[in-house]
Amino acid sequence: MKTIISDGNKVEVKSYGTEKVFYNGELVSKKFSMLGSTHTFNADENNRSIQYDIQIGTRWHGFSFWLEVRKEGKIIFTDR
Repeated sequence: MKTIISDGNKVEVKSYGTEKVFYNGELVSKKFSMLGSTHTFNADENNRSIQYDIQIGTRWHGFSFWLEVRKEGKIIFTDR
């Protein structure tokens, strides 16, 4: 599992067959994927609806995954 903190909010990503994305402990997206996919969800932050896009991919050796997190279109985390 990978965890990203942004403005006091926690985004957690699990990717082992079934990808799961949690926002402050609440499941906000779930997909089955072998090679990765993109998860999009909206969250209420400071009375505004904020869009998150999370792209998950498999590393070349297949034993772990990379992650790119965008908040309102801006990259806030990547380990590609």
